[in-house]
Amino acid sequence: MNTHSTILCIDDDELELSIRKMVLESAGFDVVTAANAVQGVELFKAYRIDLVITDHLDVTGNACISELRRLNPRLPIMVLSGGNIPRDPLNPPDYYLHKLEGPTEMIAKVQSALVQSESSR
Repeated sequence: MNTHSTILCIDDDELELSIRKMVLESAGFDVVTAANAVQGVELFKAYRIDLVITDHLDVTGNACISELRRLNPRLPIMVLSGGNIPRDPLNPPDYYLHKLEGPTEMIAKVQSALVQSESSR
């Protein structure tokens, strides 16, 4: 697995976004951050992104996942939520991460998602 994989994190909570970025960078990942779904899609178009971690942003989150899937159907997407995640049967994310899971669990899930993604190419 390439430890210099680039991860796009989308979250409207600036503090959580900066903490997530710090944790992922300390594990050797390059991280690009976006404060909303629209900005996330624009950054996705500008960078080579290997994985997206997005906060569940209600309807805009589902639209964001749909657009990312349209741009790259094989892109691994992880949805982060503090509560129950409503399932979108048309555009389900590949992975779920609960906000109560700690940094160790997040890094393990990210590494697993990247390994699975690389092996399916």
